[in-house]
Amino acid sequence: MLRTSSILALLLLSLTSVSLCQQKQVIPHRQDQLPNDPYEPAEALKRMTVPEGFSVELVASEPSIINPIAMTFDDRGRIWVTESIEYPRKSAGPGRDRVKVLEDTTGTGKFDKVTLFAEGLNIPTGVAVGHGGVWILNSPDLLFLKEKDGKEVSRQVVVTGFGRTDTHELPNSLTWGPDGWLYGLNGVFNHCKITSKGKVFDFTCAMWRVHPKTREFQLFCQGTSNPYGLVWDPEGAAIVSACHWATDYLFHFVETGYYQRQAGPYPPFTIPIGSITNKGHQKTAYCGLCYFDCDSYPEKYRDRLYMGNIHGGCVNVDVLRRSGSTYVADGEPDFLTAHDAWFMPVSQKLGPDGCLYVLDWYDRYHCSQDAARDPAGVDRERGRLYRVRYKNTPPAGLFDLGKESDDQLIKRLANSNLFFRESAQRLLSERHSPALRASLEKLVLDEKAPRKARLHALWALIGTGVLERGFHAKLLAHPDPAYRAWGVRAAGNAGTVDAALRAKVAALAGDPAPDVQLQVAIAAGKLEGEGALPILVKVLAHCGSDKLIPLVVWPNLHPLLERHSAGFVALAETVDLKTAPALVKLMPRAIERMLSSKTPDTTAVARLSAMVTGQDVSSARACFAAVAARARDLKGGDRDALKKELQPLLDKIRKSAKDPLFLGAQLLAAHLGIGETDAGAVHTPSASSSRCLAAACRSSRATRWNTPRLASCR
Repeated sequence: MLRTSSILALLLLSLTSVSLCQQKQVIPHRQDQLPNDPYEPAEALKRMTVPEGFSVELVASEPSIINPIAMTFDDRGRIWVTESIEYPRKSAGPGRDRVKVLEDTTGTGKFDKVTLFAEGLNIPTGVAVGHGGVWILNSPDLLFLKEKDGKEVSRQVVVTGFGRTDTHELPNSLTWGPDGWLYGLNGVFNHCKITSKGKVFDFTCAMWRVHPKTREFQLFCQGTSNPYGLVWDPEGAAIVSACHWATDYLFHFVETGYYQRQAGPYPPFTIPIGSITNKGHQKTAYCGLCYFDCDSYPEKYRDRLYMGNIHGGCVNVDVLRRSGSTYVADGEPDFLTAHDAWFMPVSQKLGPDGCLYVLDWYDRYHCSQDAARDPAGVDRERGRLYRVRYKNTPPAGLFDLGKESDDQLIKRLANSNLFFRESAQRLLSERHSPALRASLEKLVLDEKAPRKARLHALWALIGTGVLERGFHAKLLAHPDPAYRAWGVRAAGNAGTVDAALRAKVAALAGDPAPDVQLQVAIAAGKLEGEGALPILVKVLAHCGSDKLIPLVVWPNLHPLLERHSAGFVALAETVDLKTAPALVKLMPRAIERMLSSKTPDTTAVARLSAMVTGQDVSSARACFAAVAARARDLKGGDRDALKKELQPLLDKIRKSAKDPLFLGAQLLAAHLGIGETDAGAVHTPSASSSRCLAAACRSSRATRWNTPRLASCR
């Protein structure tokens, strides 16, 4: 009996060993081969390669930091790091996760002090410092913690309702915006439902924001896949990196925009906005983003986007190029390559010393699929923080921006390091005194001052939420389009401005600068007391062939067509369509939306169709297809009215077989039951004409502006 038991025990042990061996031999998701064994920090450092003149330094590693996710620098140059041992836990509630503070107490660049600030957290994915405390994303909550001597002394829930349906795509990337709001992102498979100021926000992939004083929550825009990295360019535009699309990994996010989704339905009538990239890097899974603006690096490495590529084991580089109101991102050679499968660059930041800091989760598993398959196999012992220094760039030394005077902070706005400019800007907006406002207004309007300093001074003022009327009027009339655009944006954020300022904003719909037109389109529906419809039509009439503006006008325009179809058509009839390609291109979409109204205005649809037939053949065909697609859903009376309104136009076109719209008119007439020779006859559309119309409808619905090529998904 003992012998038999021993044999069974040995057999069980053998089977267990085989099972463990097989488990260890699984190639992780999105990797080409089995990963190497983990390297000690010193060895990992040796394997990294960077361009000539640069070196990589270890700032911190285990056990000081473990499983780091997010980081930020505060006003004293301390580094705040969130850690997660709980990942990939889906259940909410207290956990073992923490926030730590790394401090250089000597000013030599060595972070010699590590303080445990907060604990009891559960996958904290974002951290920001400002307005008297520390903001931490700890789904389902956005928390506000106050600090004393490096320790947490209070904790408050600011917003709740973020999801945990996918802990790989939790809310992330807490970042202060130029307008003073706190921004963040959320992934496509993580469902959220947040109530704020009486409004309910039900969303997945999106960019959102919270006002630090009123605590109001808003959705800024929606779409993409798993966005995980947010920065602002020198004009104050939001650039976002997104995971899981090989060539579509960078987006220019603007308010009210709706972007290409990885999965899930779009709201009705959506036209998705594509990415700004024109090539891909090694692999998907981009994480973190830094806009590097500092003279500590040579010029060819400045004004670049540095982005973590988890599957590629490196830090990628892109440079932005203007294209009308938006951008194109051109890829450049990699900046850092780890030569280590465990390297996971989850966050990149520009430090006060002018170095790029790279936070490394460090794990053989990169994807949620592996974490879900083998949660016990997620490494919970390691984590690193590196910085990339150019030659002998000196350390930042000791400083405390919070204790500096207003004048000292204003001088910081001209600093060559973006870290100091942004930090000083936020602190100045927090102080908000009359004397300070006067100094900032003077700097904004000082043409001899550096442009970057003047823009940061403007954003510091906008961040207070109030602009003096006379100063605001000067912004709207400023010769630099960036100032006019931000003047419009400030008016939209305020919502309530006096009639004279509203009129100035409306007049800027015809501004020659695309950036200004873009902001006018966004502000049009937010200004109380000003009709949005004529402003939006005017923007479309003046934006030419800009790629982005029509796609931002549309979500602000189409809800108005529910009740104001006739008004839209009347305004369109005053426009020279030969010089308004954006307006013409949107007309098929407008017809589709008008016919989807509860009480469709068939007269307006017929007038719009007639306008397009004389301007653009392809748009006219698309209009006919849109009519056919929606006509079958109309009630009898509405369908008869539509037929009556369109018959004169269709009969006129069908008089000549040489008319380029002849076939489309024939098909639509057959679909509506209009006879070939007898206008009053009722014909049932043939099967072939129905198939042709269906194909035309599909072609019309497939029409997109700037829609990216879909690559590998999740």
